[in-house]
Amino acid sequence: MSLYTAALFDLDNTLWDRDAAIRATGRFLHETFPAVRASTTDEEAATKFAAFDERGLAGRERLIARTLAEWPGIELSHEELNAWYLRSSRSVTPQDADVVALLRDLNAAGVPWGIVTNGPSSGQHATIRSRGLEGLTRCVVVSEEVGCRKPDPAIFKQALDCLGVPPGRDVLFVGDDVAADMVGARGVGLSTAWVIHGQSWPLALEPPDHQIEHAAEVLPLLRL
Repeated sequence: MSLYTAALFDLDNTLWDRDAAIRATGRFLHETFPAVRASTTDEEAATKFAAFDERGLAGRERLIARTLAEWPGIELSHEELNAWYLRSSRSVTPQDADVVALLRDLNAAGVPWGIVTNGPSSGQHATIRSRGLEGLTRCVVVSEEVGCRKPDPAIFKQALDCLGVPPGRDVLFVGDDVAADMVGARGVGLSTAWVIHGQSWPLALEPPDHQIEHAAEVLPLLRL
């Protein structure tokens, strides 16, 4: 028997490696624009672009503004570079075949699952499409659409309602963010699987139920 009867997944750095995509976008910025190549190596551009992004906390507006301030010779408007970023950031890394296989296996086994993500509606749905995940679940809960963000209990409850399952320890939440994902999910009574993603667990907090390197590692916990 599986340990859990349903699952909810974070999106960024859980169902796709957003950090790797940001660094790859920085390298592509270096490849595309002579003004960037004139002052940095490709790895320096990747590191700077990732720093400007702050693992998504900066927001796209600040990311683009910081990039143009660093390399004004790009000579694009804010809107033009933003459009370039949206095209490039989701195409510079391949789809994760192991994630797609995991989610298809859950569907084949009849395990209900959904996605719960903080972020803008258009951006998160574009990411889902580009990663080959569109249409695999009817339950996609995006913070901008529902008016609350993880770790707010309300966003988890909306996702559970969508799945048609009550909160409980038989539901597994899989995510990489300690506060938003792990603390938030535990706060509504869910079990947790933490995607380590190069981080160290804060010693002051109760540890998650599982620590994993990749989302696909939860398959044995979920599939009959």
